[in-house]
Amino acid sequence: MSGTLTNHSSSEHPAKDDFHLVTSTWPASAVIITAVLLIIVDVATIIGNAFVIGALAKINALKIMANNQAVISLAVADLLVGLLVMPCAIDSVVAGKWRCGHLWGKVNAFGNFSFCISSITHLALLSVDRYIAISCPLYMIVTKKRVRAICLILWIYSTAWALPPLFGVTSYKCFIPYLGKCLEEDWLCCEGAVLFTASVVSGTYGVAVLVMFFAYARIYVEISKQAKRLSFIVKQLRANSNSGVIIRTHASAKKGALTALIVIGSYFACWSPFCLLLFAQMAHGKTTGGPTADIITMFIGLANSASNPIIYSIRYRVFRETVKRMFVRKRYRIQSSFSK
Repeated sequence: MSGTLTNHSSSEHPAKDDFHLVTSTWPASAVIITAVLLIIVDVATIIGNAFVIGALAKINALKIMANNQAVISLAVADLLVGLLVMPCAIDSVVAGKWRCGHLWGKVNAFGNFSFCISSITHLALLSVDRYIAISCPLYMIVTKKRVRAICLILWIYSTAWALPPLFGVTSYKCFIPYLGKCLEEDWLCCEGAVLFTASVVSGTYGVAVLVMFFAYARIYVEISKQAKRLSFIVKQLRANSNSGVIIRTHASAKKGALTALIVIGSYFACWSPFCLLLFAQMAHGKTTGGPTADIITMFIGLANSASNPIIYSIRYRVFRETVKRMFVRKRYRIQSSFSK
């Protein structure tokens, strides 16, 4: 009797125990290439964002800037992706299944949600900061204290979005494909799941798109106005040395706005495929695109965590020099310790 019950029970949920990710069907060469690329991205994410945090804490010219706090907070979110999210995700690609355990699966999924949402909300904050810096350069609207408070609110906001799946509103697996299979009963199965899915995509990605589009539309208008005024002022002050200061200040503001725009563009280039696929799956079913599209778009999104340090290195000479000094100093200390 007990043997019959045991056999019936095991045959009732075979898929749950035996489920393998789509990477288990890929050729070995594709798995190896994907794993190597993800390892490179993960190492770049950890090292790059650690240097961003260290450099911003050391560069005196940047320490006094109020938005320095927001950039550090953004780097912390990306660093946590590299430390807590990506290692087991890479392992799941190689193994073809999730092997890090049920508890760490919850931690990984919660971190994936909150860290990635935190990134996009911080980018929205930086776009608003750039607009204020250009439109109201003489007013102390953005202060360190206010930025810290807003960053804290953004982290709470991001954490709040990560909580509902933890309490069974839907399954993390329906949003994070490397964790396992999204069951039909978990995907838009009830009003709560439908409302959460629509809200999390539109309330994070959608709202951020609107905020950043509005901010940069206003930045473009403001820079155009300032360029016309600047041209008139320079003509009048051509013989005055102050004209050079005015031009450099305007150029610095434009460079800061353009750098933030590149960072934002990088985020949308990486995460738009994943979010647009979610929109399509909300309309046509979870099987839309297939499991390969699910997992590839997720990993493209996670790769964004490595992009910001590269952008800062390209755009800011002072950042490159500070990182170089930090690296040389660290290497010197290691050599000194070995010589002793």
